[in-house]
Amino acid sequence: MLFHNFFLNQWYKKANLIWVFMPLSLLNYIIFYTRLFLYKFNILNQKKLPVKTLVIGNLIIGGSGKTQLVMHLAKLFAKQNIKVGIISRGYKGDLKGNKEVHQDSDVNIVGDEPLMLKQSLNIPVFVGRSRYKSGLMMLDKYNNIDLIISDDGLQHLNLHFDHKILIHDQRFVTNHMILPVGPFREPYSRLNNTEAMIINNTEKSDTDYINFLLSTKVVNLKTKIKKDIKELSNLNLSIGIGNPERLISSLKKICSFDYQIYEDHHKFSKKDFDRNRNYLITQKDAVKCKQFNNKNIWVLQSQVELCSKFEKKLLHRVLNG
Repeated sequence: MLFHNFFLNQWYKKANLIWVFMPLSLLNYIIFYTRLFLYKFNILNQKKLPVKTLVIGNLIIGGSGKTQLVMHLAKLFAKQNIKVGIISRGYKGDLKGNKEVHQDSDVNIVGDEPLMLKQSLNIPVFVGRSRYKSGLMMLDKYNNIDLIISDDGLQHLNLHFDHKILIHDQRFVTNHMILPVGPFREPYSRLNNTEAMIINNTEKSDTDYINFLLSTKVVNLKTKIKKDIKELSNLNLSIGIGNPERLISSLKKICSFDYQIYEDHHKFSKKDFDRNRNYLITQKDAVKCKQFNNKNIWVLQSQVELCSKFEKKLLHRVLNG
């Protein structure tokens, strides 16, 4: 956790000691452009699934809202009678191969985000290091799939994607270097040289934007009772997500609370909720806490607000591309 916080502080607050890692960043630049060259000139071959594919990714590490956008788009496509399946890496899960995610899957094996997607949408979700193999396994079992959405994987060059969405997260950073000096997975210049549809994750944008609206209603994890958050007192926000500052800022507009920030994908235990308080958690964290016999845990509710012009443009591409 200490190591994790060091990098976060260097990336998003003040960069001073981080420059000692410059040789590693230069090596990552070389690796990135070498792989790009090999795939561009077919020295390495991209694999292609026999149905339409859409990947949702970002350049910056964590917390851009990819999974929430996947959930929103899956519902949007369902309204158009497009049968959707989802593939994911299953980050921080212990799975070695590829596997279908079920409603009662072990979150420690398949990962928190894939399980949240399965429980929220109840559509085919497959996880594994090879997204291509996950896609093939899905199509072998579900032959009515029209579109496969990849939750993350924009840097997964060995699989061809018909459509790409890049979430441009415009939070403050101390530098625009590739990992580990900066928080970027690939060169920042790729924003100006990409075939992906770019959507802006910022409140300041008035075009091609995505916003995440926090509800004043919360749901009790154990009893499923809904309450207005203002009816609760002695609140403690306990979260293990990327970019927690955005959620904290939004919640401060609704109520007063203390907070405890854990590392992204933190594996919660009963001890994390052992004080006599009302705990607020996210939907992603909720899938890791359902086994706790605790009536003081409340799940925050949010929804995606996506630019209508962007939705229409995306639907046109998927339906006609």
